[in-house]
Amino acid sequence: MLRVAETGDVLGLNSVLRNCSYETTVKTLEPCRTDFMSRLELINLLQHSSAGAYAILRLLSQELTELTDRAKSLLLPQTVSGRLARLLLELSNDTSRLARVLTHEEIAQMICSSRETVTRLLAKFSKQKVISVTLDTILIHDRHALEKIT
Repeated sequence: MLRVAETGDVLGLNSVLRNCSYETTVKTLEPCRTDFMSRLELINLLQHSSAGAYAILRLLSQELTELTDRAKSLLLPQTVSGRLARLLLELSNDTSRLARVLTHEEIAQMICSSRETVTRLLAKFSKQKVISVTLDTILIHDRHALEKIT
């Protein structure tokens, strides 16, 4: 799993502009609504609207930045606990509650680890009172401690 898309995210923009297939699978974690824009509509928007072209460039730049950050977090020397702590901070959106809870398997995929390691580390963070885990939520009690782990 590469990332969790949020409300308003644009998926497949790069593929549409390159006129090739979107080679990523999208799985929804909760009911959602999607909209579709054809390649022709997108090209027309780029050709006839400087504001639209600017918005597209901004989206592509944001996507590239997120991809670069994700690659750095996975490729640079870092412990699994550091990758998990970073992911928890990212998913919490500067609040103390994770916006949506993923399965341990999904979290493991996002940090290139195993489900068992994620379960063990979440229990360790919980025992250290950094977080608390329930069936439907993860609460962050000590953001500073998570930031130090990264």
